[in-house]
Amino acid sequence: MKIKFLILFLLSVTIMPQSPPDKGGVTLGSWDIQNGIFIGNNDDETNIARYNWNIFYNMFPKRITQRYIKKLVLMTDGEDEKTGALGALNDKNNEWQLVLDPIDVDFTSKDETRIYQSIYTLVHEFGHLLTLNHTQIKPVKKTEQESGEPYVTLEGTAIQDSYINKFVDEFWDGALLKEWDNIQKNFCYTEQKICLEKLYGLYKDNYTDFLTDYAAESPEEDIAESWTAFVLGDKVDDPQTVAERKINFFYQFEELVYYRKVIRKNIRKYQ
Repeated sequence: MKIKFLILFLLSVTIMPQSPPDKGGVTLGSWDIQNGIFIGNNDDETNIARYNWNIFYNMFPKRITQRYIKKLVLMTDGEDEKTGALGALNDKNNEWQLVLDPIDVDFTSKDETRIYQSIYTLVHEFGHLLTLNHTQIKPVKKTEQESGEPYVTLEGTAIQDSYINKFVDEFWDGALLKEWDNIQKNFCYTEQKICLEKLYGLYKDNYTDFLTDYAAESPEEDIAESWTAFVLGDKVDDPQTVAERKINFFYQFEELVYYRKVIRKNIRKYQ
């Protein structure tokens, strides 16, 4: 798949929310994961959950999934709304739950677009796991972003040499990060509709900086979207935009280039 096609496809999708279930969602069930092993019975929902977990587990490096994923949750809010999420189960960032909407993440579908979106969602969520776990984020209670200091997330403060801190240093200059921070503080805790409008405005004002409009929602989503493009697309030989440079960002990390190779090999059976 050529990266040019990938970028066009992602832009056509526009919003692919990965946030946790809200009031409109229906939780279908939750299941424990122990060292990568799915724990459950044999009812219909459990069989669907086990099927999805086996795909996720076999798609990504097992050392990471065994170490961090401790629970799988199935929820739905209808077709093509929130497709999945990843959330910390404790304040140490060392145990996480994977949330999937089985209507959207459906590897039994005959629709190639649905299969691609399913793969895309899983790769995106694994990107969050890579960039927000306790080796990347120090779980301290800090809410204010200070100039020259490591990036502050909901999970804590980014470690100096973490992927996300390097990413923010390179691609979120002071003015962009400050504008985003102001939107978060002034609108996103109280006025969700206005918050989304402001974030979309941030994307439009800087559209060559982002691979998708969803990436402008936060540096966390930006790095996850860029990671997904890195895994599913090709290296950009002569990057002309910040968005294209973000794809190439990951090639400096030998371990991530290896993960990309493993994941691309594993997803071939589903394409």
